[in-house]
Amino acid sequence: MHRGFRRLLVNSRNALAGRRPHSTLDPATRGSEGTGLPAAMKPGTVDIVANTAAAVAPKALDITKTFYGGMLQDYPELLAYFNPAHNVPISENQPMALAGSIVAYASNIRDLSPLLVPNGPLMAICHRHCALCITPPQYNVVHENVMKSIAKVLGGVVTPEIAAAWSEAVLFLAKACIDTEESLYRMAEQRPGGWSGLETFEVSEVRDVAEGIKSFSFKAPAGSPLSGERFGFTEGQYLTLKVDPQGDGLTAPRHYTVTSPPGADFLQCTVKKIPGGKVSTYLHERLSVGDRVQLTAPFGIFTLESKEEPSVLMSAGIGVTPMVNFASALGGSLKLAVHVDRAQEAFAYRDVLAASGAPLLEKFTTVEGRPSPSALVQEAIQKAGADNNFYICGPPAWMEAVSKELQKAGAKSVMTEVFGSQLAESGCPFQVKAAAQASGCPFGSAA
Repeated sequence: MHRGFRRLLVNSRNALAGRRPHSTLDPATRGSEGTGLPAAMKPGTVDIVANTAAAVAPKALDITKTFYGGMLQDYPELLAYFNPAHNVPISENQPMALAGSIVAYASNIRDLSPLLVPNGPLMAICHRHCALCITPPQYNVVHENVMKSIAKVLGGVVTPEIAAAWSEAVLFLAKACIDTEESLYRMAEQRPGGWSGLETFEVSEVRDVAEGIKSFSFKAPAGSPLSGERFGFTEGQYLTLKVDPQGDGLTAPRHYTVTSPPGADFLQCTVKKIPGGKVSTYLHERLSVGDRVQLTAPFGIFTLESKEEPSVLMSAGIGVTPMVNFASALGGSLKLAVHVDRAQEAFAYRDVLAASGAPLLEKFTTVEGRPSPSALVQEAIQKAGADNNFYICGPPAWMEAVSKELQKAGAKSVMTEVFGSQLAESGCPFQVKAAAQASGCPFGSAA
């Protein structure tokens, strides 16, 4: 196994000892043992993939569009994992994300370390897969359909030797992901109140927190293995919520940052109602106290690098949600909170940030217009300085622009939240230390 993959596994094996694991996943489908997946790639495989990467790259999007179109037609039950608004034929976001993954993997096949940085591309994908309850049998389907799509798009140029090499490379990556995800599942099971798989929860409270924004709190019902538990997770992680508005079981889960504090006896997420949004509209208009939903445990890599180092929080719109627990965890290390919103009545959790003890820089676009990223960053740096960890969450284009301005201003460290659509875009949306990684990475996620 590549040493970087071993390091990922070690880093994710931080589970608490002594608690009996709880899981709703089928134990027969877990882990890579007995699957026959390769633990290493043959040198010839690495050479062939590296030598053909440049030829595959221009056709990568055609391959992934063919992949999703064919796989979802042959396996319609997999629609339950993909938001159709982000996939063919409506959108190319999901195919673009997977195409970016393929190109990055093939281009770095001789040295995968750029993709294996802590809290980097591979770990983000594995966290998302665990949130979706992905297990090894689904990787078999992916492998089968990726290889079909490569053959269909590239045709006769794919010799048996090239096909065998790409097949082994895909299977090797599958094993690495499966092993990492199994470690994450175990970590989630061993946390206080932890579990893996989908578990039933009951809505305990619905509360308006701002204009068009509601918080939804969930408790494990009486008789549940999780009843009465207090739930541990890392500040900034997201909760995965599955509802069934159409009664066909095919509505993809949605991911929302946890806004309840770690250690509470409930889990909470906060949702903005999106015009035309199937799930957000359902939650706002139909979900009530006493209703039951399914949740997976909190996952995600957008977490604090340090609770002791001086930090600045920068958010826009509903991107304020991770800042709720960040502000509490940072305490006196929080030097400044910055938020951009349409108006004060649309600013969710303003009271939390205002009470944090740190200065609050707020900009309301209906009052003073939309501040440019450069002006916003300049004002933030003037108030707090550049020698801080900066955490950014908001619309993808805004995050990218603010991140670039912070890098130009010499910010010590910049971390941004990553949404599915971002993973399809150029530039690394994960983490930039000083300006060392300013060139970015094109890695995306198929999840």
